[in-house]
Amino acid sequence: MSFPRPLSVAVVIALLLAGAGCGASTPTAQTDPMLTSLTDAVDVSRMMETIDYMTSEELRGRAAGSPQSSELELFLEESMAELGLAPVEQLGLDSLRQVFPVPAESCLLEDTPPAGEAVDCANILGMIEGQAADDMIFLTANYDGLGVDPNTGSIYPGADYNASGAAAVLELAAVFSSLEEKPGKTIVFALLGAEECGGYGAAALAESLETGGLRDSARIINLEGLGAGSGDYMDVWDLNYRKNRPTVEAIDEAAALLEVELELGGERLGTPASTFFLFHIPAVTVDWSWFERDDHPDFHLSSDTADKIREEGLQQVTEVVAAATWMLSR
Repeated sequence: MSFPRPLSVAVVIALLLAGAGCGASTPTAQTDPMLTSLTDAVDVSRMMETIDYMTSEELRGRAAGSPQSSELELFLEESMAELGLAPVEQLGLDSLRQVFPVPAESCLLEDTPPAGEAVDCANILGMIEGQAADDMIFLTANYDGLGVDPNTGSIYPGADYNASGAAAVLELAAVFSSLEEKPGKTIVFALLGAEECGGYGAAALAESLETGGLRDSARIINLEGLGAGSGDYMDVWDLNYRKNRPTVEAIDEAAALLEVELELGGERLGTPASTFFLFHIPAVTVDWSWFERDDHPDFHLSSDTADKIREEGLQQVTEVVAAATWMLSR
Protein backbone atom coordinates (compact mmCIF):
# COMPACT_ATOMS: atom_id res chain seq x y z
CA MET A 1 0.00 0.00 0.00
CA SER A 2 1.27 3.49 -0.83
CA PHE A 3 0.59 6.66 1.16
CA PRO A 4 0.48 10.33 0.17
CA ARG A 5 4.00 11.63 -0.31
CA PRO A 6 5.03 14.55 1.96
CA LEU A 7 6.57 17.66 0.50
CA SER A 8 10.32 17.36 0.08
CA VAL A 9 12.52 19.34 2.46
CA ALA A 10 13.58 21.65 -0.39
CA VAL A 11 9.96 22.48 -1.18
CA VAL A 12 9.02 23.10 2.46
CA ILE A 13 11.96 25.47 2.93
CA ALA A 14 11.12 27.34 -0.28
CA LEU A 15 7.48 27.71 0.70
CA LEU A 16 8.38 28.98 4.17
CA LEU A 17 10.80 31.51 2.72
CA ALA A 18 8.24 32.70 0.18
CA GLY A 19 5.57 33.02 2.85
CA ALA A 20 7.87 34.93 5.17
CA GLY A 21 8.93 37.34 2.43
CA CYS A 22 12.57 36.35 2.85
CA GLY A 23 13.37 36.55 -0.85
CA ALA A 24 13.91 32.88 -1.68
CA SER A 25 16.31 32.68 -4.62
CA THR A 26 14.53 29.78 -6.34
CA PRO A 27 10.81 30.39 -6.99
CA THR A 28 8.32 27.61 -6.42
CA ALA A 29 5.48 26.59 -8.72
CA GLN A 30 3.15 28.85 -6.71
CA THR A 31 5.34 31.90 -7.38
CA ASP A 32 7.07 31.03 -10.66
CA PRO A 33 4.78 31.83 -13.59
CA MET A 34 7.05 29.87 -15.93
CA LEU A 35 6.37 26.57 -14.15
CA THR A 36 2.67 27.33 -14.13
CA SER A 37 2.61 28.16 -17.83
CA LEU A 38 4.54 24.98 -18.66
CA THR A 39 2.24 22.63 -16.81
CA ASP A 40 -0.92 24.43 -17.94
CA ALA A 41 0.19 24.11 -21.56
CA VAL A 42 0.36 20.30 -21.51
CA ASP A 43 -2.52 19.07 -23.69
CA VAL A 44 -3.49 15.44 -23.27
CA SER A 45 -5.78 15.56 -26.32
CA ARG A 46 -2.79 16.33 -28.57
CA MET A 47 -0.91 13.39 -27.04
CA MET A 48 -3.87 11.10 -27.66
CA GLU A 49 -3.98 12.19 -31.32
CA THR A 50 -0.34 11.16 -31.65
CA ILE A 51 -0.98 7.84 -29.90
CA ASP A 52 -3.98 7.15 -32.14
CA TYR A 53 -1.83 7.67 -35.22
CA MET A 54 1.11 5.64 -33.92
CA THR A 55 -1.11 2.68 -33.04
CA SER A 56 -3.16 2.75 -36.23
CA GLU A 57 -3.39 -0.25 -38.54
CA GLU A 58 -1.75 1.93 -41.15
CA LEU A 59 1.58 1.74 -39.28
CA ARG A 60 1.32 -2.03 -38.67
CA GLY A 61 3.12 -2.02 -35.32
CA ARG A 62 5.91 0.33 -36.60
CA ALA A 63 8.71 -2.27 -36.57
CA ALA A 64 12.18 -0.75 -36.91
CA GLY A 65 13.37 -0.73 -40.51
CA SER A 66 9.90 -1.18 -41.98
CA PRO A 67 8.26 1.13 -44.53
CA GLN A 68 5.74 2.01 -41.83
CA SER A 69 8.52 3.05 -39.46
CA SER A 70 9.96 5.25 -42.20
CA GLU A 71 6.56 6.90 -42.57
CA LEU A 72 6.40 7.54 -38.83
CA GLU A 73 9.96 8.89 -38.77
CA LEU A 74 9.03 11.42 -41.43
CA PHE A 75 5.99 12.49 -39.40
CA LEU A 76 8.10 12.93 -36.25
CA GLU A 77 10.82 14.79 -38.12
CA GLU A 78 8.33 17.15 -39.77
CA SER A 79 6.60 17.73 -36.43
CA MET A 80 9.86 18.77 -34.79
CA ALA A 81 10.75 20.99 -37.74
CA GLU A 82 7.36 22.74 -37.53
CA LEU A 83 8.10 23.48 -33.86
CA GLY A 84 11.32 25.18 -34.85
CA LEU A 85 13.63 22.67 -33.17
CA ALA A 86 17.24 22.74 -34.31
CA PRO A 87 19.61 19.88 -35.15
CA VAL A 88 21.84 18.86 -32.25
CA GLU A 89 25.08 20.24 -33.64
CA GLN A 90 26.91 19.21 -30.46
CA LEU A 91 26.47 15.61 -31.66
CA GLY A 92 27.76 16.43 -35.13
CA LEU A 93 24.26 16.41 -36.66
CA ASP A 94 23.16 18.77 -39.39
CA SER A 95 19.58 17.47 -39.53
CA LEU A 96 16.95 16.19 -37.12
CA ARG A 97 17.80 12.61 -38.04
CA GLN A 98 20.58 10.42 -36.58
CA VAL A 99 20.95 7.37 -38.83
CA PHE A 100 22.53 4.12 -37.63
CA PRO A 101 22.69 0.56 -38.99
CA VAL A 102 20.89 -2.41 -37.44
CA PRO A 103 21.53 -6.05 -38.44
CA ALA A 104 18.64 -7.22 -40.60
CA GLU A 105 18.20 -10.37 -38.54
CA SER A 106 17.59 -8.24 -35.43
CA CYS A 107 14.71 -6.32 -36.98
CA LEU A 108 11.16 -7.56 -36.42
CA LEU A 109 10.19 -7.24 -40.08
CA GLU A 110 7.48 -9.09 -41.96
CA ASP A 111 9.86 -9.53 -44.90
CA THR A 112 13.29 -10.05 -43.38
CA PRO A 113 16.29 -9.17 -45.57
CA PRO A 114 19.05 -11.78 -45.90
CA ALA A 115 21.21 -12.33 -42.84
CA GLY A 116 24.34 -10.23 -42.83
CA GLU A 117 22.68 -7.20 -44.38
CA ALA A 118 22.09 -4.01 -42.41
CA VAL A 119 18.95 -1.91 -42.22
CA ASP A 120 19.12 1.85 -41.74
CA CYS A 121 17.21 3.06 -38.69
CA ALA A 122 17.10 6.49 -37.10
CA ASN A 123 16.74 8.55 -33.97
CA ILE A 124 14.78 11.77 -34.43
CA LEU A 125 16.27 14.56 -32.33
CA GLY A 126 15.71 18.28 -32.05
CA MET A 127 16.88 20.84 -29.53
CA ILE A 128 16.17 24.19 -27.96
CA GLU A 129 19.64 25.55 -27.35
CA GLY A 130 20.25 27.01 -23.92
CA GLN A 131 22.56 29.67 -22.64
CA ALA A 132 25.02 26.90 -21.73
CA ALA A 133 24.91 25.12 -25.07
CA ASP A 134 26.90 22.02 -24.09
CA ASP A 135 25.01 21.38 -20.83
CA MET A 136 22.12 19.25 -22.06
CA ILE A 137 18.94 17.68 -20.73
CA PHE A 138 17.61 14.90 -22.95
CA LEU A 139 13.96 13.86 -22.87
CA THR A 140 13.86 10.45 -24.54
CA ALA A 141 11.35 7.79 -25.56
CA ASN A 142 11.42 5.02 -28.13
CA TYR A 143 8.88 5.24 -30.93
CA ASP A 144 9.28 1.81 -32.56
CA GLY A 145 7.14 -1.24 -31.87
CA LEU A 146 7.02 -5.00 -32.28
CA GLY A 147 5.39 -4.98 -35.69
CA VAL A 148 3.18 -7.94 -36.58
CA ASP A 149 2.95 -11.37 -34.95
CA PRO A 150 4.39 -13.74 -37.57
CA ASN A 151 2.19 -16.62 -36.39
CA THR A 152 -1.19 -14.92 -36.03
CA GLY A 153 -0.83 -11.80 -38.19
CA SER A 154 -1.98 -9.68 -35.25
CA ILE A 155 -0.61 -6.15 -35.08
CA TYR A 156 1.14 -5.04 -31.90
CA PRO A 157 -0.22 -1.48 -31.47
CA GLY A 158 2.18 -0.62 -28.62
CA ALA A 159 0.00 2.16 -27.21
CA ASP A 160 1.47 2.22 -23.71
CA TYR A 161 4.81 0.73 -24.86
CA ASN A 162 5.73 3.12 -26.07
CA ALA A 163 3.54 5.41 -28.10
CA SER A 164 2.64 7.06 -24.79
CA GLY A 165 6.25 8.05 -24.08
CA ALA A 166 6.88 9.22 -27.65
CA ALA A 167 3.71 11.31 -27.62
CA ALA A 168 4.75 12.90 -24.32
CA VAL A 169 8.20 13.83 -25.65
CA LEU A 170 6.60 15.40 -28.73
CA GLU A 171 4.14 17.27 -26.50
CA LEU A 172 6.98 18.53 -24.29
CA ALA A 173 8.73 19.76 -27.41
CA ALA A 174 5.60 21.70 -28.35
CA VAL A 175 5.29 23.17 -24.86
CA PHE A 176 8.92 24.26 -24.51
CA SER A 177 9.17 25.59 -28.07
CA SER A 178 6.30 27.97 -27.33
CA LEU A 179 8.24 29.75 -24.57
CA GLU A 180 9.85 33.10 -25.18
CA GLU A 181 12.44 32.65 -22.43
CA LYS A 182 15.61 30.76 -23.34
CA PRO A 183 16.48 27.92 -20.93
CA GLY A 184 19.77 27.97 -19.08
CA LYS A 185 20.70 24.54 -20.46
CA THR A 186 20.03 23.00 -23.86
CA ILE A 187 16.92 20.79 -23.94
CA VAL A 188 16.99 17.92 -26.45
CA PHE A 189 13.88 15.98 -27.46
CA ALA A 190 15.05 12.55 -28.61
CA LEU A 191 12.79 9.90 -30.12
CA LEU A 192 14.73 6.65 -30.30
CA GLY A 193 14.42 4.03 -33.01
CA ALA A 194 15.19 0.29 -32.97
CA GLU A 195 14.82 -0.04 -29.20
CA GLU A 196 12.40 -2.95 -29.12
CA CYS A 197 14.74 -5.06 -31.23
CA GLY A 198 17.89 -4.51 -29.17
CA GLY A 199 18.39 -0.98 -27.84
CA TYR A 200 20.17 0.27 -30.94
CA GLY A 201 18.82 3.82 -30.81
CA ALA A 202 19.94 4.43 -27.23
CA ALA A 203 23.35 2.94 -28.02
CA ALA A 204 23.75 5.25 -31.04
CA LEU A 205 22.90 8.29 -28.93
CA ALA A 206 25.14 7.20 -26.05
CA GLU A 207 28.06 6.56 -28.39
CA SER A 208 27.71 9.99 -29.95
CA LEU A 209 27.70 11.60 -26.51
CA GLU A 210 30.80 9.61 -25.61
CA THR A 211 32.58 10.48 -28.86
CA GLY A 212 31.71 14.16 -28.49
CA GLY A 213 33.08 14.32 -24.95
CA LEU A 214 29.61 15.16 -23.65
CA ARG A 215 29.04 12.21 -21.33
CA ASP A 216 29.45 14.31 -18.18
CA SER A 217 27.36 17.24 -19.40
CA ALA A 218 24.23 15.28 -20.36
CA ARG A 219 21.30 14.31 -18.17
CA ILE A 220 18.51 12.03 -19.44
CA ILE A 221 14.87 11.54 -18.48
CA ASN A 222 13.37 8.58 -20.33
CA LEU A 223 9.57 8.32 -20.61
CA GLU A 224 7.77 5.02 -21.10
CA GLY A 225 4.57 3.29 -20.07
CA LEU A 226 2.72 6.47 -19.13
CA GLY A 227 -0.86 5.38 -19.59
CA ALA A 228 -1.72 1.94 -18.28
CA GLY A 229 -1.92 -0.10 -15.11
CA SER A 230 -4.11 -0.03 -12.04
CA GLY A 231 -1.90 2.15 -9.85
CA ASP A 232 -2.44 5.78 -8.90
CA TYR A 233 1.08 7.15 -8.69
CA MET A 234 4.12 7.99 -10.77
CA ASP A 235 7.37 5.97 -10.70
CA VAL A 236 10.93 7.14 -11.17
CA TRP A 237 13.59 4.47 -11.65
CA ASP A 238 17.20 5.52 -11.09
CA LEU A 239 19.18 2.34 -10.20
CA ASN A 240 20.40 4.18 -7.06
CA TYR A 241 23.07 5.76 -9.26
CA ARG A 242 24.75 8.70 -7.54
CA LYS A 243 24.85 10.81 -10.72
CA ASN A 244 21.05 10.58 -10.96
CA ARG A 245 20.39 12.34 -7.66
CA PRO A 246 19.91 15.87 -9.07
CA THR A 247 17.39 14.54 -11.61
CA VAL A 248 15.49 12.55 -9.00
CA GLU A 249 15.42 15.54 -6.63
CA ALA A 250 14.00 17.77 -9.37
CA ILE A 251 11.32 15.20 -10.25
CA ASP A 252 10.54 14.75 -6.56
CA GLU A 253 10.12 18.49 -6.07
CA ALA A 254 8.01 18.89 -9.20
CA ALA A 255 5.74 16.00 -8.19
CA ALA A 256 5.25 17.45 -4.71
CA LEU A 257 4.44 20.90 -6.06
CA LEU A 258 1.90 19.41 -8.49
CA GLU A 259 0.50 17.09 -5.81
CA VAL A 260 1.34 13.97 -7.80
CA GLU A 261 2.30 10.99 -5.69
CA LEU A 262 5.77 9.71 -6.57
CA GLU A 263 7.35 6.35 -5.83
CA LEU A 264 11.13 6.01 -5.99
CA GLY A 265 12.31 2.70 -7.43
CA GLY A 266 16.05 2.18 -7.49
CA GLU A 267 16.12 -1.45 -8.50
CA ARG A 268 15.86 -1.17 -12.27
CA LEU A 269 15.69 1.14 -15.26
CA GLY A 270 13.80 1.15 -18.52
CA THR A 271 15.65 -0.35 -21.47
CA PRO A 272 17.06 2.90 -22.95
CA ALA A 273 18.14 4.17 -19.53
CA SER A 274 19.95 0.90 -18.85
CA THR A 275 21.97 1.43 -22.04
CA PHE A 276 22.90 4.97 -21.00
CA PHE A 277 23.94 3.65 -17.59
CA LEU A 278 26.50 1.38 -19.28
CA PHE A 279 28.12 4.55 -20.64
CA HIS A 280 28.02 6.18 -17.17
CA ILE A 281 25.54 8.77 -18.43
CA PRO A 282 22.97 9.90 -15.82
CA ALA A 283 19.56 8.58 -16.90
CA VAL A 284 16.29 7.85 -15.13
CA THR A 285 13.01 6.38 -16.37
CA VAL A 286 9.57 7.68 -15.42
CA ASP A 287 6.25 5.89 -15.87
CA TRP A 288 2.72 5.75 -14.50
CA SER A 289 2.37 2.92 -12.04
CA TRP A 290 1.26 -0.54 -13.01
CA PHE A 291 3.03 -2.36 -10.16
CA GLU A 292 5.18 -5.27 -11.34
CA ARG A 293 5.96 -5.67 -15.06
CA ASP A 294 4.31 -9.10 -15.00
CA ASP A 295 1.11 -7.40 -13.84
CA HIS A 296 0.96 -4.92 -16.71
CA PRO A 297 -2.32 -5.87 -18.39
CA ASP A 298 -1.17 -5.57 -22.00
CA PHE A 299 2.65 -5.39 -21.98
CA HIS A 300 3.91 -6.32 -25.48
CA LEU A 301 0.56 -7.82 -26.42
CA SER A 302 -1.77 -7.10 -29.31
CA SER A 303 -4.22 -5.79 -26.69
CA ASP A 304 -2.02 -2.74 -25.91
CA THR A 305 -4.43 -0.39 -27.69
CA ALA A 306 -5.00 3.36 -27.57
CA ASP A 307 -8.47 3.10 -26.04
CA LYS A 308 -6.93 1.65 -22.87
CA ILE A 309 -4.64 4.61 -22.21
CA ARG A 310 -5.40 6.27 -18.87
CA GLU A 311 -5.25 9.95 -19.70
CA GLU A 312 -4.83 10.97 -16.06
CA GLY A 313 -1.46 9.27 -15.75
CA LEU A 314 -0.32 10.45 -19.17
CA GLN A 315 -1.15 14.05 -18.28
CA GLN A 316 0.34 14.03 -14.80
CA VAL A 317 3.67 12.42 -15.71
CA THR A 318 4.09 14.84 -18.61
CA GLU A 319 3.36 17.83 -16.38
CA VAL A 320 5.84 16.66 -13.74
CA VAL A 321 8.56 16.12 -16.34
CA ALA A 322 7.89 19.58 -17.79
CA ALA A 323 8.35 21.22 -14.40
CA ALA A 324 11.38 19.09 -13.47
CA THR A 325 13.06 19.81 -16.81
CA TRP A 326 12.69 23.55 -16.29
CA MET A 327 14.12 23.24 -12.77
CA LEU A 328 17.10 21.28 -14.08
CA SER A 329 17.64 23.72 -16.94
CA ARG A 330 18.12 26.79 -14.76
